[in-house]
Amino acid sequence: MKGYVYLLCAVILLGLLTGPAAAQLTPAEEASQLAVTAYEVDPAVFIYGDTGTIKVTVTNTGTTPVAISRVKLYSNDLSVYDDGNYDSVGTIGAGNSLAFTFTVVADTLDGIYYPFFYVDLRDAGSLRYRIPVTVDSTGLTASVMSKPDVFSPGKKEEITILVGNPRENTVNAVEVVPIKNGYTTVQTASFIGTLVPDQAAEVTFEATPSEETVMTFAVNYRNGINDHQTLVDVPVVFGEDKKRAEIVLNNIVVESSGTSYMVTGDVTNAGLEDAKSVVITVAEPGIPVDPYRSYVVGALEPDDFAGFEVTFDAEPGEEVPLVAIYKDVDGNIYEDEILLTTGAKVSDSRPVADSGMPVLWIGLVIVIVAVVGGIIFYSWKKR
Repeated sequence: MKGYVYLLCAVILLGLLTGPAAAQLTPAEEASQLAVTAYEVDPAVFIYGDTGTIKVTVTNTGTTPVAISRVKLYSNDLSVYDDGNYDSVGTIGAGNSLAFTFTVVADTLDGIYYPFFYVDLRDAGSLRYRIPVTVDSTGLTASVMSKPDVFSPGKKEEITILVGNPRENTVNAVEVVPIKNGYTTVQTASFIGTLVPDQAAEVTFEATPSEETVMTFAVNYRNGINDHQTLVDVPVVFGEDKKRAEIVLNNIVVESSGTSYMVTGDVTNAGLEDAKSVVITVAEPGIPVDPYRSYVVGALEPDDFAGFEVTFDAEPGEEVPLVAIYKDVDGNIYEDEILLTTGAKVSDSRPVADSGMPVLWIGLVIVIVAVVGGIIFYSWKKR
């Protein structure tokens, strides 16, 4: 009886040992267990010359291990590097996944390409999969949103630049840097960061030109690990600033005061910007004397005005410049002047050259004299 029991156990044990052999898969069945479950292309869209990676994840969806001989990535358009790393892979267990990463360079024209991912199984059979890769060399756009119509030497002006992302993928590390050539800026750079597709951002620089030049601003950004740059130019042309403060001197009166002269009047800011540190004085050949060698008006806002008085020496009949000195917010100094004639009274910002009787009054006097003469003649004749 015991002999039968031992024989039965031996048969069961032999069945268990020979079971896996009976479950041996064909090459086609092994291959069917493997599947590409994910892939990642970085950057998502290449620019010509970019270096990036293609990462492919393979999963064993079956119940038995699968032996992999090698893994390759083939492309007739993209350059593939370091693919020899996967010439010997090993076995991927049931339910496990393996990721394979390849370095590629987009040294081809813009378009959509399909590198060929290939898994060679040790016991025959293979897995093949196409990975779409897009190459689009469209860069970021940069445009000037606002700038002054004309520039003035040494005057600080604001320049606003708009940066847009027309690409299909996100770019990062976006910053705008001024390339200084004949101008200075308060900001050395302006960082934007990440720009998603169709997003735009504005940056403003305070720039002070010293000469007529072309301001160039560089928009630097990264597509994956690759650095790229877009340039935008701002021509600098000097001209009359239409917004700056404009000083007008009027109601001018010049009076002799002993051995000197005193000039009084009003100073008005007819510009669109503040006039700072306004001072009224005279220039040569006039000689400023006490008590009002110069008159400090201070700041004048647009359309604001103030009175002043200045005392000076000059030869009778000499033309003396009356000078208004003022600054802008950046400390740039400006001067406006009018000419005074000593010994004469002027009624506006320009000295009066002729104080003779107006023609209208002369005509009126002639008419009155004629009427009176006629009356006297008529009276004499009547007698």
